[in-house]
Amino acid sequence: MKAPDPFKSQAEMKYPLLFWLRKNLFSSGGNSFLTVVFLFLIFLLVRDGIVPLFSWDWTVITVNLQLILVGGYPSGQLWRLWLCIGYMAFFAGFSFGIARRAPHPVMYGVAALLVILGCLKFKPVNRGGMIGAALALFFGFFVSRFLSRRRRIATVIGGWILFLPLAFCLVRGFGGFMPVVKTGSWGGLLLSLLISLTCIASALPLGLFLALGRRSRLPAVKSLCIFFIEIVRGVPLVTILFVGYLILPMALPQWLSPSVFVRALAGIVMFHSAYMAEAFRGGLQGIGRTQYEAAASLNLSPSKTMALVILPQVFKRMIPVLVNSFTSALKDTSLISIIGMLDMIGIGSSIVSNPKFITGSPQILFFEGVIYFILCFSISKSSSSLEKKLGVAAGIIGNIK
Repeated sequence: MKAPDPFKSQAEMKYPLLFWLRKNLFSSGGNSFLTVVFLFLIFLLVRDGIVPLFSWDWTVITVNLQLILVGGYPSGQLWRLWLCIGYMAFFAGFSFGIARRAPHPVMYGVAALLVILGCLKFKPVNRGGMIGAALALFFGFFVSRFLSRRRRIATVIGGWILFLPLAFCLVRGFGGFMPVVKTGSWGGLLLSLLISLTCIASALPLGLFLALGRRSRLPAVKSLCIFFIEIVRGVPLVTILFVGYLILPMALPQWLSPSVFVRALAGIVMFHSAYMAEAFRGGLQGIGRTQYEAAASLNLSPSKTMALVILPQVFKRMIPVLVNSFTSALKDTSLISIIGMLDMIGIGSSIVSNPKFITGSPQILFFEGVIYFILCFSISKSSSSLEKKLGVAAGIIGNIK
């Protein structure tokens, strides 16, 4: 039994809530004023922002939900998308199994949400896909328990590397029982995720090579990298998208003319690779000269020094910067609607242009904003967990001291 605190008065022990309010919210005149102001603002937010949500007509979302999520993708081929989600859920659970002996609470929350959604009035393929993804999440976790730690890490790395190529093959198809679905039919959240994930996977190594090239001792390589980085960083993303949309087809032969999807993807990858190159350059400059000297004393070649000594430290220090770039890439996909691609923003604009749903703009914008927030918040929380596991914050504080 916990002994009472001798420094607490009898009144404080009897009314702990009142003493907590006085200590934390009303300890002085200034704090009392700020507390009242913020309570009033919260009241206004609830009254004018949250309560009206329950009176909105959400028919525009329920009727057009599939259009917002997958665009014009054929309904009969949705099982291919659920196969991609199941694959991702399996390796997400497998990844949790590397560092944990019991399932993470997030796994229970995601699985419960999927099962609840699977019980609603969706099409059988969608209900089966949701329940299958929930099962794949835990199946991946328990499968990982039967492998050694080295095999787990190798399997996870290989699985996530193969995810994007496999996803593109499944989404596009190759004929037969999986007919080809052209990129013009891709849209909504599906299109946003495909572009953002491909951008992250492509811009990360390209930005690293540009940063290394900018630090190169070869004048031609250094000048070329500097020229690319400064040109791309000197113009807005909208300009690069229009350049890719209008000029790229004219610069290539007619038989090699890329689709609008490829043009938009090329522009976004170029833009973010230039910014990642500067982030990598800052991380490389933060590594002390003693690290290079220590590697030289071990008789490591320059390439091995960079790969085994320098880059692991750079990636560890750059986790917050890289996560910021990832969230920016996810949100920047909304700009592709200006070149005619129907991502979530483009789909929403086309829906409200229909006279039947002309008053549904607030509902659609709110729904899409919630989706973007959930995705970006998930990336942020995963980053925070990884930083704690690697001791990034502690390492930075230690270096400052």
